[in-house]
Amino acid sequence: MKFISAAALTAVAATTTTAFTLPTTAVQKSSSPAASSTSLFEAINRITPAGPPYAGPTSKPILDSVKFPHDMKRLDITELQQLSHELRWEIIEAVSKTGGHFSSSLGVTELTVALHYVFDMPEDDIIWDVAHQCYAHKMLTGRRDRFPTLRQLGGMSGFCKRKESEYDSFGAGHSSTSISAAQGMSVAKSILNKRKNNCIAVIGDGAITGGMAYEAMNSGGYLSSRMIVVLNDNGQVSLPTGTQSAGGVKPASQLSAYTSNLIVSKPFQDFRGFAKSLNKLFPESVQEVNERIDEYARGVVTGGTLFEELGFFYVGPIDGHDLETLVPILEKLRDSDSTKPVLLHIKTTKGYGYPPAMAASDRMHGVGKFDIGTGVQVKGKTTAPSFTSIFANAMIDAATEDRAIVGITAAMPGGTGMDIFGRRFPKRTFDVGIAEQHAVTFAAGMACEGLKPFCCIYSTFMQRGYDQVVHDVAIQNLPVRFMLDRAGVVGNDGPTHHGCYDLAYLGCIPNLTIMSPSDEIELRNMVMTCAGMDDGPSVLRYPRGIGYGADALQKLFGYDLENGEIPAKGTPIEIGKGRIIRLPGGVRAMSAEDTRSAGSRGKRKEDRVAILSFGSPPPPAPLFPPGRK
Repeated sequence: MKFISAAALTAVAATTTTAFTLPTTAVQKSSSPAASSTSLFEAINRITPAGPPYAGPTSKPILDSVKFPHDMKRLDITELQQLSHELRWEIIEAVSKTGGHFSSSLGVTELTVALHYVFDMPEDDIIWDVAHQCYAHKMLTGRRDRFPTLRQLGGMSGFCKRKESEYDSFGAGHSSTSISAAQGMSVAKSILNKRKNNCIAVIGDGAITGGMAYEAMNSGGYLSSRMIVVLNDNGQVSLPTGTQSAGGVKPASQLSAYTSNLIVSKPFQDFRGFAKSLNKLFPESVQEVNERIDEYARGVVTGGTLFEELGFFYVGPIDGHDLETLVPILEKLRDSDSTKPVLLHIKTTKGYGYPPAMAASDRMHGVGKFDIGTGVQVKGKTTAPSFTSIFANAMIDAATEDRAIVGITAAMPGGTGMDIFGRRFPKRTFDVGIAEQHAVTFAAGMACEGLKPFCCIYSTFMQRGYDQVVHDVAIQNLPVRFMLDRAGVVGNDGPTHHGCYDLAYLGCIPNLTIMSPSDEIELRNMVMTCAGMDDGPSVLRYPRGIGYGADALQKLFGYDLENGEIPAKGTPIEIGKGRIIRLPGGVRAMSAEDTRSAGSRGKRKEDRVAILSFGSPPPPAPLFPPGRK
């Protein structure tokens, strides 16, 4: 083992600055086991400063030596701990310059190091659910130098993407898919008689609330599919977790409460305890001999009853930041001949190692550029509110006048504005977790009893509840109001998050009234219009971004605003009625006749109007049938 010297610790503790840089010369061989009992991992965490400014190591020698996972195989456990520290700060520094999903990767840094150390990608498969936590994985698989292009046009994706790297076993962006994919890969490897069959699904306690995860676990236990499901339990079910709602401020998941109780009722399991409980992966004859040992190690009532009833061997809870425990347990699971699926339950802290993230209400889940020393994000200068906040406040206005109005979100209160609504009407706000199918039918049930549910889901995530929109809402003509935030192109999150398909997949459904505002005034008006529609379901789709503001609305769209101010409240509008906001010829055109006489139609950029339509257009049809002119 390697130890950090007492002298080095004293030198760091005595420094006058609160910035932390790990001295690369402080690591030395110990001449005696009694020389120090402090691991490098413990030393790093003990001397991390409690206040800003924050800073990482000035050099990263171990990370510099790791280009691909096979470079890690020569490292010992202390060097793996040092690698985790360097890797975490590399992520912090990289994301501070580009923005992106942030704290999820910090929380699984040690897990990522352990998985790549123990398993052999790309022959073995590691599937990251959602994959917003994949930054450490990407840095260890040959893409560290591409991080300046993160989430940019032509650059590196913020999620796993099969065409980007052979180390990305399965693409993602939406949740709860990893266990199904891992099971499919495992069965395929078995059928094809592949030499190795190691398939690992990493899924969070938020994503595992999705019904698809349980469908996969039910099937996995039934088919005895050899796979490892790593449940990354960080208590962050919604974005942000802790929003006021009808369920209180606790995580929007009874499963999260269940796994939290496991942590409270059982101490972290170390390797010794795991070795005793490994009995259930042995043949039945050996199990009978070792049954008493197993009962002693695990207790008569096991903490993983739910998962074991689904046919999984449950291991945990494990400290997900403790490599000295993670590595040997993963090695034993890798080397087991059992075909029984395993659920490894680890407890981690989202944003681990970076105090500003650990202290933030959303753990700095998704960030723009920020100052490393303080964690303060760089915000653009704007006085216009976002469409999300405009919607939320308009909904509050409607709910103030109508007690039947309730709001529903599928684990995205911050992104949909339900956190704003929840602060005003907590008992009328319902976060159902990552469960869009349930959210839609839950809203349908409410509508049956006379409530006016606003089901608030991102456009791209509404795809996950499509059958429920058709079968449970539209066919029965129930007055559910679907609020689709992030409609249209969303930018940096890429193709898995673009809201490009809702007009196509909703436009063919009977009984739906679809609205799409061109500005914030129309958005307010359409919220009030939806609130008053009780004769059928409605959809209101609006983009990510900010409003125009009063000056631009008057200049660009011809609004005549009283006192130059946007109306404080919306008013219902007539269904099917539109308005001309711009004639050919642009803002200079006084009338269509003026435009035609000026001959300016489309000649200048400012004279053009783009009609945004998504999908592949059909080939041009001939004016006449073949053979005729």
